[in-house]
Amino acid sequence: MTNGFDWSRVFHAYGTATDTGQVLAGPLADAREHLWSAILHQGTVWPATPEVLRIVGGRLREAPALGLAFVRDVASSVNAGDEAATLRAQVAAAPTAEWTAAYVAADEDDQVDLWDDDTGNLVLLGAALDCWDLLPELLDPVAEFLEDPDPQVRTHAWAAAARLLNHPGTASRRPELLTRLARLAAAAESVEERASLVMDLGGLGGDPAPFLADESPLVRCAAAMSPPLAEHPAAQQELLRMAATPTDFDALKGLPRFEGEPPRWTLIAVLSRRPVAPSALYEPALAALPHAFRLAPCPDLGPYLEILFPTGWPEQATAEQRGLARELAARDDLWAPTNGNRRITLRGLGLPEDRETWRALS
Repeated sequence: MTNGFDWSRVFHAYGTATDTGQVLAGPLADAREHLWSAILHQGTVWPATPEVLRIVGGRLREAPALGLAFVRDVASSVNAGDEAATLRAQVAAAPTAEWTAAYVAADEDDQVDLWDDDTGNLVLLGAALDCWDLLPELLDPVAEFLEDPDPQVRTHAWAAAARLLNHPGTASRRPELLTRLARLAAAAESVEERASLVMDLGGLGGDPAPFLADESPLVRCAAAMSPPLAEHPAAQQELLRMAATPTDFDALKGLPRFEGEPPRWTLIAVLSRRPVAPSALYEPALAALPHAFRLAPCPDLGPYLEILFPTGWPEQATAEQRGLARELAARDDLWAPTNGNRRITLRGLGLPEDRETWRALS
């Protein structure tokens, strides 16, 4: 037991959570691997997660950046929004307690068999709702770090607070924290911190428009990506400028919000949802070619292909379609026979998978 909690009655991604109590009995800084593998596994929370979230929230001072990142990631995974009551009724109607008791008492083979019953998924849903219910009480512990002397800790704190403020139970705190956030963003000396705070400001419904005039193109782009500026013409121009050299935006890769992925993927995804003419995406699509087909579906080129070829392969190609086809076909590095990412991406978009067809269009 840890703090009187019986870990043998709950489970995580790898089985009964008796090892979780042992991990949390030690320094929080040593728990990183366990937290992001067993307790929060690829974005899924488990019956052990709510109690771990409660404990981590009470121990933030031990390892602030780690603890705040964990709170942020759990909060990002359990956003129930307006559906919480409906989902709670589904869980309440199922024998989740009995299923959990059977699961933790079973051997590994029997545990696998238990997942044939849909009750297991409702157990996980119940764990997510328990985490959701905890979020409002975590705001005060997180808020203690919003003006921490360490910029990395401040960035993690605001990223966590932004997720917590999406909960209806924290709505009354939003105006005050938005005022603080705007002030801190304007005063931040580091480009990385300023960009992160500006994205948090926009994500919470604040006004990032003043930062479209920032001296840093990274901060201007961060402001332009914010939902409040989705219809702002100057914001679209900032996104297009950055998308012409997308790896420049990867300078922000250390920010926790990108979770280790290249920030340009977020930039491209946002730009592809904005009201810009398809022809305006031609240059960004060319800039994405050196990074194309490294994953499937391709986050660098795929969104542009979907817009520039909206109905699949054209009978009468536009100038942009012909130009992109020519440049795509010309790159030997994109046509290796073993590149399954290319085939999966193109097939998913209803586009031809062979080089000669692309070459013929140009």
